[in-house]
Amino acid sequence: MSSTERKWSVRLYRAGDEEGILDLWKAVYPERTYDRERWMKWWKWMYKDNPNGMGVILVADHDGKVVAHSAQIPMMMKIGNESVLVAIDLDAMTHPDYRRQGTLMALVKAKRLDSERGGSRATYGFRNKYSYPCPGLATKIGMFDGATIQKVFRPLEWRATLRTQTQNRLLLAVGPAGGGLLSTLIFRPGQTRCPDDLTIAEVGQFDERVNQLWSKVSGQYRAIVMRNQAYLNWRYIAVPDRHYTILVASRPNAIAGYLVFSCAEMEGTMTGLIVDVLCESMQVTECLISAAVARCQEWRANLVWSARIAGTPLATAYRRRGFIALPRARSIGIKGWTTCPDLAAELQNPKNWFLQMGDSDEA
Repeated sequence: MSSTERKWSVRLYRAGDEEGILDLWKAVYPERTYDRERWMKWWKWMYKDNPNGMGVILVADHDGKVVAHSAQIPMMMKIGNESVLVAIDLDAMTHPDYRRQGTLMALVKAKRLDSERGGSRATYGFRNKYSYPCPGLATKIGMFDGATIQKVFRPLEWRATLRTQTQNRLLLAVGPAGGGLLSTLIFRPGQTRCPDDLTIAEVGQFDERVNQLWSKVSGQYRAIVMRNQAYLNWRYIAVPDRHYTILVASRPNAIAGYLVFSCAEMEGTMTGLIVDVLCESMQVTECLISAAVARCQEWRANLVWSARIAGTPLATAYRRRGFIALPRARSIGIKGWTTCPDLAAELQNPKNWFLQMGDSDEA
């Protein structure tokens, strides 16, 4: 199809479009394996079961075929001193035969209008090669830089860890010894003593005490997704085809913090992934990170991944627990958009953001 032709039109999602959206996924990401039933369960969880309501889904339609897609899901977020309804941009994609025809711009404009009508006051999203393929396009559609999530890792077995990063035989031969030396001399975790009245245990779901934790600690943050019981159970318990382990640090009458992680085989390597941590203090944070790493070691994981925004107490806690920051090239950029000047002032300051892997669609 010529890049000058436009034989599609933008419209809102209609019941049954998920079939066409699945076909679009297959065309955009052909290297992935798809199971229709599992994908449909995931789609329903993501877009229909969200406790904050169904999101805004826009498609480009060409004679009944979905040729492009862009969507948002609503979230409650604390920005400054307000609780604000925001939207997370997700799953922007265009069929290879319809690229460079303005589909993204058209979808974004329509999506924003509908989102604002629904009460959303701001948007954030995570940059990827399909939704923002050209330098400067994010600025063109009015998005600004928010913050950067940098990935960190804790090697538990250096040879297996290096295999996830390189196939260079020399590096694989000498790297484990050098990595072990670095771990001993530079990245060795410090000692963290857990308070005597603190108990760390695995739980099957979040109870109402997590609402009290949120009320207690939310004042420490300027831009953070609201972490209440309904949201956390939807995000980490109701999600299909993924298993997360929840560790809760408790005192006799309250929760002092929680941590959510998974441990599974990824590309042939047993890998731990910490996706969400929220605690009343850095000491509790370090205790929970240590407990999660110990669990991953018991399950014979070769490394543990996570992510953090530099300059936050969580970043310090990861460093103190022996986690190493990856090069900035592996970082995840956060983009924001709002027409509210007060919210823009908060979101354009990278120091205000507190997002983790669980706040993205990567985990």
